Amino acid sequence: MQVNQYIRGLQHLGIPTKKMSESIVFYEKLGFQIINEENQVNNGGQVAFLENQRLVIELWDNVEATGVSGAIDHIALDVVNIQDLYQQIQNEKMNVVSDGIETLHYWKKGISYFIVAGPNGEHIEFCQINL
Repeated sequence: MQVNQYIRGLQHLGIPTKKMSESIVFYEKLGFQIINEENQVNNGGQVAFLENQRLVIELWDNVEATGVSGAIDHIALDVVNIQDLYQQIQNEKMNVVSDGIETLHYWKKGISYFIVAGPNGEHIEFCQINL
């Protein structure tokens, strides 16, 4: 299979924040609604997923957030068959910057993901929500 056959569309945009409450209020004013909130595995901070018209934004506490204009940490693509896709990405010799396929406890049954760096340093996350 080609890489594009694993991708189902944009899953979310990840935005680090030093001001979680203020960020949530801002996006709620734009019509976004919280669809999931959890504590981060790594540092105990908060993670919030907000949705508006099928666009999902992930906000997470990060005291080291850059605070520069347009600071978006990653683009996440919703994928299927992540094990097969990971092998395909390796075959394409793309720059995987995560520690292989990783997992987090987000959503009800967790997620599996890996991250590739693009030519400009951007991070593309391939993410499968476990159903």
